[in-house]
Amino acid sequence: MSNWQKWLTITLLAGIIGCTAFAMGFGMGRHIFPSSPSAVVRVQQEQQEQFQVFWEAWRVIQDEFYTDKPLDQEAMMHGAIRGMVASLGDQHTVFLLPTQAGLFREDLQGQFGGIGVTVSRTEDGLLRVMKPIAGSPADKAGLQSGDLILEVDGKPVQQMDLLQAISLIRGPEGTEVRLLIRRAVDGQGSDLLLRRAAIDVPTTESRMLDDRIAYLAVYECNARAPGEVRDQLRQLLAQQPQALVLDLRGNPGGYLYVATEIASEFISNGLILYERGKDGQEIRHEARPGGVATDLPLAVLVDKGSASAAEIIAGAIQDNERGVLVGEPTYGKGSVQTTERLSDGSALQITIRRWYTPAGRQIQDHGLTPDIEVKATGLDVATDHDPQLERAVSYLLSLQSR
Repeated sequence: MSNWQKWLTITLLAGIIGCTAFAMGFGMGRHIFPSSPSAVVRVQQEQQEQFQVFWEAWRVIQDEFYTDKPLDQEAMMHGAIRGMVASLGDQHTVFLLPTQAGLFREDLQGQFGGIGVTVSRTEDGLLRVMKPIAGSPADKAGLQSGDLILEVDGKPVQQMDLLQAISLIRGPEGTEVRLLIRRAVDGQGSDLLLRRAAIDVPTTESRMLDDRIAYLAVYECNARAPGEVRDQLRQLLAQQPQALVLDLRGNPGGYLYVATEIASEFISNGLILYERGKDGQEIRHEARPGGVATDLPLAVLVDKGSASAAEIIAGAIQDNERGVLVGEPTYGKGSVQTTERLSDGSALQITIRRWYTPAGRQIQDHGLTPDIEVKATGLDVATDHDPQLERAVSYLLSLQSR
């Protein structure tokens, strides 16, 4: 985040949490106009005018709103910040309550207390089970890919945002959570009581397929991913594979630097991505030397769950003609966020730049189009049939016969 953006964020939040308009105006004015006293005064006045209506509304609520219990000042303040963020119209710029900010940090570290299942939001607001973690409480309880979660501890998830629902499902190890679900196979409802456990999210999975083709899945671009990817690749290469399938399906992304490091394992040199800020300045990210799988024939599996950092990896491989993408169009998240911690433990996850593939493609709301499109149906998921992996293997085998 640029200094100007940091000052603007601090200034706006200071107004909402109770600092004076004068102090706000001076802070921002001093940064933008360091040698212009008249400009400082003008910014102070503008800030006072802009926040006058806010404080008028705050005082009216304090003085006149009827309630039989004290007003929740913290909830009012958080609501004001949430409204300010919503006015930006960017779904990836969000305000996180302290508990939600904690969830976000846990996700990127790969460890938390919960039932061991990844979920996505359906169009009608329910939670769809993407994949239970092997051996987790969810897996032992029989939750399967495609099952829908309707309620958590008696509370309908349809009215919640995704982070709120996830925060209810997670909790301390040993505690219980009750889920009302609808089975994907037959549409029947089921009530499940699960005991939460310490969940260590698998970041990667690898194995050798038939015909000497290696398979590597990367589930999330968290802090552990680069080391695990390199270790898994070395183990696979020791078995002398003829080709490699990289599976990025359902990978929601993570850190940008992690995406660069993972892509560099497959791309020996060249551009991985570049970022562009609101001022037009660009930040280029080149492939890092020392990749261990830069020559092996490569096919990358993607779907609508492949997002953000996963799209960076896939886009770099596609644009550098290092391999082909197989599957379905990706999610389409072409923005870069930073998370700014606030003093009460809450946080702002705020968009600061757009990123572009090496060929200059901006994928926001469009995603990446696979070189070989293969759809997976609900029946495929329910029966563990994987036509996308089959097609990737078929493609790689065709290369060997040429």
